Amino acid sequence: MKFELTEKLVEGVAFAMENQGCVSAYDASLDQVISVGSEFEIDQEKVFALPLWTSEDGFNLLEEFVSTVRMPDVQKELRRVLSNGRGVFKNFKNVLKLYPQVERRFHSFKEKKMRSVIFDWYNALRESWGLEALSQDFEDYDELTRQDFTFREYDSKEDLNCIVREAGVVADEIKEFFPEEAGKAIAQIWLGRFNNLSEKTLGFVSHTLADDFAGCLLFSLCSSSEKTAALTALFVNQNYRGLGIARELFSDCISNLKQRGIQYLIIADSVVPDYLEPLLTRCGFEKNGSVYLAQI
Repeated sequence: MKFELTEKLVEGVAFAMENQGCVSAYDASLDQVISVGSEFEIDQEKVFALPLWTSEDGFNLLEEFVSTVRMPDVQKELRRVLSNGRGVFKNFKNVLKLYPQVERRFHSFKEKKMRSVIFDWYNALRESWGLEALSQDFEDYDELTRQDFTFREYDSKEDLNCIVREAGVVADEIKEFFPEEAGKAIAQIWLGRFNNLSEKTLGFVSHTLADDFAGCLLFSLCSSSEKTAALTALFVNQNYRGLGIARELFSDCISNLKQRGIQYLIIADSVVPDYLEPLLTRCGFEKNGSVYLAQI
């Protein structure tokens, strides 16, 4: 008996998967998840076994999530909970309650993972019915950056000192990627641009909800071409990389440049870290020699 994978069914299956104290199945004739006894017969014609989800799967999900946490103190606290071995799930939730940003991201992370398992289960059934597999076109539940961080236009009076200080931290990182003396020189060249920022410098900055610096993107309009802007600086605090902050900064920047009638954004004479190159490609930049160019 074929059935549709509706949003209602996804929610019901996910809830049943997490309920380790009850054996459940999906009754297609009733279109609902039902509780069954351990000796209940699963016929796969009307009553279907649900995806297997054990406490070990749940623990593995927690470990995988912790590996994505970019806040060192929070990650350390969560790892301590996982290593204690008793009351892991309860204590994990208690720690998350102390950090609302991380808690929201965890719930979205878990929901996406469980939906993926449910979708794989349903596609296996479709294959047995002689049907093609469906693509996973659920909403991307990682898109929480705008809820977790603030984004606003750069203000030189308010932001300059903070950005220069944070740039110094990134300069120390740059040193580690090159031989000692070369690393010092490259870091100093990169850091030098922050000592020459003018009042005409434009851009956007991001902070956590606790007002900790998260990242910035600065640019300037080219005096030689009224239709071109040049990226001055882009970096994200190492504690918050991988959360989409650079992408959101670029989004705000490009929207701003469009409003100004700018046609091109260039990145030249800059140290571009490897982790940013895929993002530049997605944002429409093309590399020519050592220069990146995007048509707005």
